Amino acid sequence: MLRSLMTMLDPLVEKYLVTAIAPIMKYHEKFYNKLNCFLRDLIDSKGSLPKWFTANFITYARTTLIVPCLLLLARGHRLIPAFIVISVDFGDFLDGVVARYWMDLQKKKDDHDNNKKLKNPSQSGFEFTDQGSLTVFPSWATEHRNKSYGGFIDAVCDKAFVVPCWIFLLSSVSGTGILRFVQNKTLFWLILAEIASGCVRFRAFYTAGGIPAPAMKGLDFSTSAVKADHIGKAKQTFEMVGTCLYMLPFVRWIGLLLLMASCPLAYESVRRKVKKRSIYVHLVLEDDSAFNHKTMKFLIQARGLGSKLTVGVSSASPDGDINNKSKTDLTDIILNVCSCSSVNEVIAGAPGKIDQEFMTTHGLDFFVCLPEKQEPASDELLQQQKCLVISEDGTAKPVMLVDMMMGIKED
Repeated sequence: MLRSLMTMLDPLVEKYLVTAIAPIMKYHEKFYNKLNCFLRDLIDSKGSLPKWFTANFITYARTTLIVPCLLLLARGHRLIPAFIVISVDFGDFLDGVVARYWMDLQKKKDDHDNNKKLKNPSQSGFEFTDQGSLTVFPSWATEHRNKSYGGFIDAVCDKAFVVPCWIFLLSSVSGTGILRFVQNKTLFWLILAEIASGCVRFRAFYTAGGIPAPAMKGLDFSTSAVKADHIGKAKQTFEMVGTCLYMLPFVRWIGLLLLMASCPLAYESVRRKVKKRSIYVHLVLEDDSAFNHKTMKFLIQARGLGSKLTVGVSSASPDGDINNKSKTDLTDIILNVCSCSSVNEVIAGAPGKIDQEFMTTHGLDFFVCLPEKQEPASDELLQQQKCLVISEDGTAKPVMLVDMMMGIKED
């Protein structure tokens, strides 16, 4: 029943995004781009920021404002809490500007230091030279979480501030009949949507692999005409400005309209986060000796492209030739794959050639491989852009049948 309801809602939400949100985002982007340039020029003109004034500091500081905001609301104040809400929204924008400032500063420092050694083993070209002293390196997972923590905590703190505000505002709903019903349902829906989004973010952060997901080129997984980051920005603006105005009695209904306008955006944001996408990776028995950190990195990257990773282990080549290695070798490669935390399922005895029938039978959406390793994918998968190749630069793109034919001619 829930799936049927979502199937019915999806085209309606998409229509709303295209007709209402997309035009607004053009002006939204222009305004925030000018504001970003103004603030960045202001920061640069000051020379430098204090070391303690980081993006995370701003995030933590604005989140603590929930305490005075709720206390003032409980005492019947409305103007100051509304100002606090809009200040928190501005702080959410400011921490992004400050984060980019420190990142640019660090990049300039690294560029000037030509003798700097690579300290992150997940970087391509990493090479360790024993200098006779102890050297400690972070794991891939630790390094990735350290880099992505700022974005994660920023999104979580947004919800930690606004959800308690909505819960309190439920107790101050005015009006009768349909107006009261609309206000209750709007606030209740937003509370549920943001809590669900926060839970998904927590799970994604603590279960992510140690390598960032590849950036897609030439293919958009989303079927929507509106980008995910545009939806998030519009949702944030509608929610925070709407909450601010809803607290003020003389513009309460304008705030309610903005909160109602953010409901489809909250739904779409959660839907995209939980959308399932099954990835398939094909390994042949002769690759057992190459099951090292490069293979592990590839599997982590492949898992980052979807919500589920299935690895097929085959003893047959794409031409149908059977590898004569022992059963022990086949067992070893299966156990190696099973030991990888990024892998959800292993298909032992997979066919040498993977076609659409095999993908459909096992509920698989995309065939992912390394460069020049797309031979097991059938021409049908190539024509449908279901075969993706992950390059060394950390990008993924579909392999076209024309590209494969040109490669054969060059050989």
